[in-house]
Amino acid sequence: MALGFLNPTPVDKSAITTMSVRAKVMIELGVIAVLTTVFLILFPKRNPLVDVGLAGFALVCIAFSARYTKRVVWAASPSPVVKDRIKKCLAVTLWMTVPTALLFLLIGGIVAYRNGGWPAVGSRILNWRILVAFGFYLPWALMQQTLLQFYLLGRLLVLFPTAFRFVPFLVTGACFGLVHLPDIWTALATVVAGVVWTLIYYRYRMLLPLAFSHAALGSAFYYGIFGQDLAVEWRSLLQ
Repeated sequence: MALGFLNPTPVDKSAITTMSVRAKVMIELGVIAVLTTVFLILFPKRNPLVDVGLAGFALVCIAFSARYTKRVVWAASPSPVVKDRIKKCLAVTLWMTVPTALLFLLIGGIVAYRNGGWPAVGSRILNWRILVAFGFYLPWALMQQTLLQFYLLGRLLVLFPTAFRFVPFLVTGACFGLVHLPDIWTALATVVAGVVWTLIYYRYRMLLPLAFSHAALGSAFYYGIFGQDLAVEWRSLLQ
């Protein structure tokens, strides 16, 4: 009769690999969470250009680890098979973006008309600088989508089993809101949009349409809801 120790139970190499990746992800995200918390506590109010610079530095780091992220991290959450993926992603993103952006501008137009008539409407929502703001907003939106979707979401999916798949979506959406603190109302609105963007990215794995959506909604939100001229504000920051 063969001895038990001569016939050990086969080792599940895939399970060991998954545990190893999960451990690395936990350490990595833990360090980032601590550093981010300390930074936000020390600098609750800061020049937006600081956030842009930090995001740019993070993108450089992500670029160096992009191969690992794609081949190891995202390999644990393979892309759903979707026919006509690009076409469907564009359609879903447009249906999410266009009506919402128009609603923001409509609300802004109503408020402006009550306060100053048609001239106020023109300066608030028919302002040509909205296009300028969108153009400058787009790279920033793409940076955020890359950091939170490609990098963060993939790692959160590794940490949580399929039964808790909703947790990575909620956490990623919440992180979109955290970027906009201490502006609580903008943060809350961005959390909702962030969750939707995350669901779209998980299904279609495309960043650029989400960046366009992000820039369009952000521009319409600030000009329509808040009546802020982003182009003028950003020009003053650069000066």
